[in-house]
Amino acid sequence: MESNPLFKTLSFIADFYDRCKFGCEGVEGYRKSTDMRKCIHFILELEKSGFLDNRRTSFLDLGCADGRVNVMMSYMVRKSIGIEIDPDILSEYAPMKEKLTLQLQEAGLIPPPENISVFQGSSLEEQTYRQVFEKTGVSFQEIDFFYTYITLHDLFGELIAEKAKPGALYMVYGFSKVLPRYEGLERVLSDVGSQGIAALYRKK
Repeated sequence: MESNPLFKTLSFIADFYDRCKFGCEGVEGYRKSTDMRKCIHFILELEKSGFLDNRRTSFLDLGCADGRVNVMMSYMVRKSIGIEIDPDILSEYAPMKEKLTLQLQEAGLIPPPENISVFQGSSLEEQTYRQVFEKTGVSFQEIDFFYTYITLHDLFGELIAEKAKPGALYMVYGFSKVLPRYEGLERVLSDVGSQGIAALYRKK
């Protein structure tokens, strides 16, 4: 696996972003970066289990910060979409992705696919999803896989239960032992990638 070009690329991306972790306190609560080394284990298990398919899966990060998870997931899905409410944090997406792409090319690795779209706005507001649809052609009801850090996870769970399509997946990062229940969602994996920090749910 370590010699696989995709694994090498994902490892390079993880190291790149893990050198640039952040955390901040704001009106939406405390926000912190996903550990990208853990993210590699998540996505490899999800891909192996058939939860991700680069020919069909539409992915949405409900609070994408600087888009690092979107970049990682772009290799594993058809469309990688992110929404971030803080314009200052989101402004880091483009320059960091450009720097990463140059470093990947210099290392002879695979640059990110051209399937990433990030948006500034609230993941809880309908107008944000109108913007997403206008640019990507993907509606909220067509998203296959939702992801979020633990912040606002309960509100996002309610939104997915109410408006997402049956079978839509929802992965929440930031848990350890006590896992929540969401009305209308069933737990699929309690410990995604055996990292002790993320759980996967499915809309019934």
